[in-house]
Amino acid sequence: MGWHDTLAAKSAELGKTSADFRAGARRKAKATILFLFLAGVVGYLAGWPWALLPGVLAAWSAFQSRSALMIASRLEAIEAQPPSDGTP
Repeated sequence: MGWHDTLAAKSAELGKTSADFRAGARRKAKATILFLFLAGVVGYLAGWPWALLPGVLAAWSAFQSRSALMIASRLEAIEAQPPSDGTP
């Protein structure tokens, strides 16, 4: 069981749904685009060393977005399973 599987199981126990994580991934993807745009503007105006900060923030935001998508896909698999309380 991988790290994202563990996080998905814990999130399911806390009542989170795949829709929650998909919305978070969408929000982080938008932030990634914003940071990349900002890195381009800062790089043009002040030089590439100053563009590293928004570039690093863009990379971190992209990582968080991908991670949220992976957790959402695992939550969808958990949600698709029939309930284990013995009902058909």
